[in-house]
Amino acid sequence: MDLSERTLRLENVRDGVSFEVRPRRVTALFGSDDASNLLTVALGLVRPEQGRVTVDGVDLDDLDPSAWWSEVAWVPRRPALVAGSIAENIRMGWSATDAEVADAARAAGLDGTLDAVVGEDTRADDRRQRIGLARVFLRNSAVVLLDEPTAMLDADGEEALAVLRRLVAGRTVLLAVHRPALLAIADVVIAVPALVPA
Repeated sequence: MDLSERTLRLENVRDGVSFEVRPRRVTALFGSDDASNLLTVALGLVRPEQGRVTVDGVDLDDLDPSAWWSEVAWVPRRPALVAGSIAENIRMGWSATDAEVADAARAAGLDGTLDAVVGEDTRADDRRQRIGLARVFLRNSAVVLLDEPTAMLDADGEEALAVLRRLVAGRTVLLAVHRPALLAIADVVIAVPALVPA
């Protein structure tokens, strides 16, 4: 399944919220934590209580899950890590050469040796988020969903933004953000108000 030219659409998935993510554009959901919740719906991890999610008009439930996941990259706020080196955590079972892993690490702004054990120093959280971004560079996914991708990179500011600009170039991206600075990389911004409990 080639998702690079397909449109992802969320139709009335919660009260009054409908939007589309067009090919090779960056769509930012800005505002409340409900923006992050909408990412899990778009991924198919959570079924919407109402409405539907479609890819070029085809309901997400009708797509082959393995084909969908093979082309969609998901970077949560705290990407999962395994015991092992930075290189092993970037690769995460993905077939890639050492050179490809090193290129992905550099693109994500990871410095130092790829043999370093994750969590061995105080920069573990910083590394965690950069490892998540490096996985996207390595897989070169057509569609990328990012949840507050610089939450742990405050100290790096402009450099972190430069990493994101490299990552989103030419991809279809849905981004949940709570910081206005990240809106600079978006083509489309959708305000997401907090859901008021009934």
